[in-house]
Amino acid sequence: MPALAPPKQLGKYEVGAKIGGGGMATVYIGRATREDGTEERVALKVIRDELAHDEQFKSMFIDEAKILAQLSHPNVIQTLEYGVTGHHRFIAMELLSGRTYSDVWDLLVVKGDKMPIALAAWLCARVAEGLHSAHELADETGHSLHVIHRDVNPSNIFLTHGGDVKLIDFGLAKARVRLSKSADGIVKGKIPYLAPEQAHGKPIDRRIDIYALGATLWESVTMKRLFKRDTDVDTLRAIREAKVPDVRTMIEGFPDELWTIIAKSLSEKADDRYDTSDDLRRALDAYVGARAPQMHEELGALLSRLFPGQEARQAKWEKAATSVRAPNYTMPPPAPVPTASSSMLAEKDADSEPGPAATPSDAPAPSLASADAAFAPAARKKKPAKKPRKKSRKSAPPATLTPRGGGEAMAEDGADRRRIYIQLAIVIAVVIALALAVSAR
Repeated sequence: MPALAPPKQLGKYEVGAKIGGGGMATVYIGRATREDGTEERVALKVIRDELAHDEQFKSMFIDEAKILAQLSHPNVIQTLEYGVTGHHRFIAMELLSGRTYSDVWDLLVVKGDKMPIALAAWLCARVAEGLHSAHELADETGHSLHVIHRDVNPSNIFLTHGGDVKLIDFGLAKARVRLSKSADGIVKGKIPYLAPEQAHGKPIDRRIDIYALGATLWESVTMKRLFKRDTDVDTLRAIREAKVPDVRTMIEGFPDELWTIIAKSLSEKADDRYDTSDDLRRALDAYVGARAPQMHEELGALLSRLFPGQEARQAKWEKAATSVRAPNYTMPPPAPVPTASSSMLAEKDADSEPGPAATPSDAPAPSLASADAAFAPAARKKKPAKKPRKKSRKSAPPATLTPRGGGEAMAEDGADRRRIYIQLAIVIAVVIALALAVSAR
């Protein structure tokens, strides 16, 4: 179908600059004026023009919108509106300023620094609180929607400059209302945070999210990776073995109370874990105790120390991106902007700037059939293994909406560069033709 004109208005939101895009959607910044006269800025995810009439993609869009629209909790990124304006299907999400927990953790490791233990426990308690609100979602008749996030990990925990904690990216969420289904044998989620039952292909429930959060907490207090190994196969093997080192043997004086919480969350058998995320939240909050009120300020101070000046740059970018309409080129923010779901951003636009490839062990998990084949005894392999082909960087899905470390520059994407080259070539051709005509006279 022919490309539709870029949207000027989506719902109540005026469309600003394009800030990113993926295989199924384009993302713009939008703004609206509230009743009190203040300005509201949002991220607008719009299904791509060529997919607007594709029934499969439309059902996937509806899947996301139905789940996201019901998520309303301070510790979950908020979906403000979704609908159709003209031919454009869109989802409006709150625009957050900050960094992912993965960014914070990585930088702390580089600096040889550590995450304060109490802050890590409080942070994971807030994620557990947001998770419980999603797990408890029910339809209009009161029946559970059986929502499971399936991708709880540091890259999907967003920390704001104001000291808030938000669970993001429900693109892999499993729920009863989903119209589109996963193929049999496909395990979804980041490999190092899978629960043992996922790695073994067994039935799953909300307790896989508790396990993933437990792994995140273990890594937060140790500043080491729990199950990640050099290869996906070795990582899956470590998950299946489910051997969790006792943090008390790694950190002198580590509190027994917190280790008990971590160990229970990471129990190999789901029945031995916390029954609900709220149970985990209560245990963590009890450990943090009277220190809780200062944690918002402590978290905000940590981000300011690790990423100095970023909050001011983000505010400057927001104002610039909403003051002009520039849908044909990308104005990337100075830091990644999170979305409630990135499943529509599974692939980069052909004209997008290249982003960092995901590391093999952080890529989505492969099918169980391929994993089981890798675990098969060597004696059963009759043919020598073929030399693996070099993987293309394009196959690795980006972890965020925009390339990490985009900087302050408002870079144009590849489409604009090609257009400039074509125009320049035309000008050169005209100049040459004129020169030949003059010389001929």
